[in-house]
Amino acid sequence: MGFSKPMDCNAVNHQIYMAGVEMRSPYNDGYTQWEIKKDLYKLKWMLDEIMRTSPTFTGEDEFLEEHSKEQTVRILQR
Repeated sequence: MGFSKPMDCNAVNHQIYMAGVEMRSPYNDGYTQWEIKKDLYKLKWMLDEIMRTSPTFTGEDEFLEEHSKEQTVRILQR
């Protein structure tokens, strides 16, 4: 049995990004924006639970540290 990755990360990222764009769009009313934000919260909570219950892997700490550094640089460049 070969390696199987059950999701297309780029497609998921794009859908979440577009939800954020629609949520902030001045052309949508508050009701629509709130419904989109609720969906994003539900996704966040599901991901938080999955990450909380997942094992730690070799290289994970380094990956997270690198992301933290990149995030700090982006904040400082604003």
